[in-house]
This record gives sequence, C-alpha cells and structure tokens, in this order.
Amino acid sequence: MLASLPSRPGIVCLTLSFAIVQAGCVTMPTAGGGGSSGQTQATSLTPAEQRMRQESAQLDVKSSLQGCLAGAAAGALLGMLSGGNRSNNMLVGAAIGCGVGLGANAYVQSKRKTYQNEEQRMAAMIADVREDNRRLAGLISSSQEVIAADRRKIAEVDAAYRKKAISIDDARRQLASVKANRDHLQKTASTLQKKEDDWVQISNLERQSGSDTTKLDAEINVLKGQVSSLQKEVKLMDKQINVSPVAA
Repeated sequence: MLASLPSRPGIVCLTLSFAIVQAGCVTMPTAGGGGSSGQTQATSLTPAEQRMRQESAQLDVKSSLQGCLAGAAAGALLGMLSGGNRSNNMLVGAAIGCGVGLGANAYVQSKRKTYQNEEQRMAAMIADVREDNRRLAGLISSSQEVIAADRRKIAEVDAAYRKKAISIDDARRQLASVKANRDHLQKTASTLQKKEDDWVQISNLERQSGSDTTKLDAEINVLKGQVSSLQKEVKLMDKQINVSPVAA
C-alpha cells in the first residue's frame, strides 16, 4: 500500500502546479478591465495611475494566492488519502481547498501548523500585517497623487464648460479617466475593508485560543488607519465628481 502512494515531490509539484494555474486567473487589471480596449487605455495612464493600479493589484493577488496555496495543499492531501484514482482526487481536493482557503480561519490554521510555538506564530502574523501596511502605504501615496491630479482636472474642465469653451460631451469625455480612477479606488477600498475585517477576525481567533494579540492588534490598528484614510479620500473625490456641472 505504501509503495502505491505518490512520492512527496510529486505531491508538492502537483499542488504547486494547480495553485499556479489558479493564481493565473488573478490577473493584473488594466484601466479598462482587460481586452484590447483596456490595453489601449492602459497605455494612456500616467505613471501615478499605473503605480496605483499595480499596487492595488499586488495587495489583492498577494492575499488571494497565499490563501489558495494553503487551501490547495490541504485539499490535495485530503484527495490523496481518500482512495480511488489518487491523481484525480488530488486535483479535485486542491480545487476545493483553494475555494475554501481564502478566509481568516484557513490562514490561522495554516500558521498554527507551521508555527506551533505561539511566539513564533505571532511574530509571523505581525510580519504579514506589516507587509500589508508597507504595500498599503505605497498605494495610498500613489492614490493621493492621482486624486490631486484628478481634482485639478475636474476644476479645469468645469471652468472650461462654464465659459462654454467645451461642450458637455467634450467635458464628459475629458472626465472619463477621472471617473475610471474613482471607480478603481472605490473597488480597492472595498477590497481593503475586507482585508481589514479578515485581520480583525484572525486576531479574534488567536485571542480566543489564549494568545496575546497585543502587538498584532497594534499593527492591525495601523492598517485600519490607512484604510480609513483611503476611504475618506475616495469619498471626497466622489463628491467632487458628483457636484460637477457635467456629472452624468
């Protein structure tokens, strides 16, 4: 029976291969959301707009891939042990594992298996939050640069329209990129809110098990402050767009 089991390298290879395939589904979005039109619009993005999109995509892909890898590994092992056609079972198990491995509980369980020592586990979690905070700080910096430029553009377009130097159609075309940035930031803020909620849940799960989460909570509070800052910036930008005389 033991001789018929797949070798350890085979398990790792198959699991990682499947995870990489899944990760391929999470692509870095262009301004237009993909396709030839998205690629055309992406070429007209300013450096700050490009950085903003890249940084928000990296934050999202990083968290999704980590959860998928942890879930797929557990699912593949379950499939291997279930008997029958082991190769097929492992693929199915990995698919299921990836689907359920994106939550806070899967993250906690993965860390507990990796670090049975509480101090080491807390240190690893704190390091992960700090990395999220580092990436988020870069995103906020780029977003603020984009928002400042967009506010100036809104003011210029509004002034030109009031002077009848441009038509309402021309004004709306000029503000299309501003609205695209607003929409992107709203989606990003929503994703970051979910990330914040996940970290709060992770802390709660560890605290319920008796762990000291004081330092972890301090890093999570930094994350909360950054998420809140971005949300406020997006709301102000949205308000300025909506009060424009050419708002559609």
